[in-house]
This record gives sequence, C-alpha cells and structure tokens, in this order.
Amino acid sequence: MPISATRKAAIRAEIVEHAARLFRLRGHAATNIDDIMLAAGLTRGAFYAHFTSKDALFAEIVRMGHGLLPRLRAGKPAAVLDAYLDRESLNATAQGCALASLAGDVARAPLAARLAYANVLHGVIAELARGRKRSLDADATAVAILAVGAVTLARASGDLRLSDWLLRCARRAGKALMKPKPKKPSPKRRASPAKKRSTSRPKAAAALPSRRAARSRGGPA
Repeated sequence: MPISATRKAAIRAEIVEHAARLFRLRGHAATNIDDIMLAAGLTRGAFYAHFTSKDALFAEIVRMGHGLLPRLRAGKPAAVLDAYLDRESLNATAQGCALASLAGDVARAPLAARLAYANVLHGVIAELARGRKRSLDADATAVAILAVGAVTLARASGDLRLSDWLLRCARRAGKALMKPKPKKPSPKRRASPAKKRSTSRPKAAAALPSRRAARSRGGPA
C-alpha cells in the first residue's frame, strides 16, 4: 500500500533534520547515507525515494539556511547579533548555523551547494541592511563577515581567551557599523555677486558729440 503524501513529507523532513545535524557536527565528507538513515530510524533504500544523492541532500540543507538567517528574519538585527556572538552559546550557535559550520565543506562541494550558500549569505546581508538604501549595503556586508567569521574562528580556536576576544571585537565593531549614519547637511549655495556694469562706454559715447562740435568750430579736439 503506497504511503500518503503527508507521511512522505514527514519522512523527508526527518531525513533532512537528522542529516542537517550530522553534517554540521561531522562535516559533509565524514557523514554517509547510512549514518543519516540510521539516525532517522529508516532504511537506506528509503533515502532514494526523496533524494538522488548525498550531494543533493547537502545542497538542500544549505539552502534552508539554518541559524543566522531565520533569527534575523524573526528579530531585530542588533539583538540577534548580540545573541549570535555570545560566548556562552558559541558551540550551540556554531553547530546550529550553516554559514559558520559548513563553510569549509561547501567550498569543496558541487556548484549547487555553493550557490545555495551564496543565496543564504545574500539573505543575511539583506536582513542586516533593513531600512538602508541598498540590500547589499557595504556596512551590512561587513557585519555579516564579522559575525560569521568570528563564530567560525572562535569555534576553531583552542584558546578560550582568544575565542572570547574574537567574539567581543566582532560584537563591538558590528554595533558601530549598524548605527545609523547622520545625514550630511547639503552644502549651501553661495549667491554669485552682482556684476558691475562698466560705465566706460557710455562716458566715451557722451564725449563724442562734444568733440565733433569742437572740430566744427575750429577748436581743439
């Protein structure tokens, strides 16, 4: 008896959920289909009813954009960044964010996963640029680089003090970049000075009749 569309969708969601957790925890190369299906409580054969390959599943998970993007969509950017860069929740943040935890794996993955990663990154920058003129705002882009980069580096660092310092610096710099810039006053136009009319020509013109009259009387010009 064929399974219902509802049940099929539920199975697909279970596969995606467990695969996403394993990919972020172990990486793409260290996670195989058997691991994913075992975690989901399903047989390997059920996998191919939903995905053509592990790479196709990986691209789907990257496309979903777990982590920073949905948090930005649901809250205020400043508050989200504070929580994202909190040292107490670093491990949970890093493992829950596809941008931070899967960057290295995506770089070695097929094009579909890399394009999906780019789309998620575009979405993050656009959310950080809310209320600004451009969706790909330079300051918002810098904040995205700081946030994701700091979490990635802090997670990889074996020095806890350095990890803490990376997060604090990223948070401080991000806050400064997120502040609205004061509008520059438009420069006042200087009124051009009125040109003085030359009086030399009228004076010369007035002198001509008197000179002609003097000549006619035989006087000096």
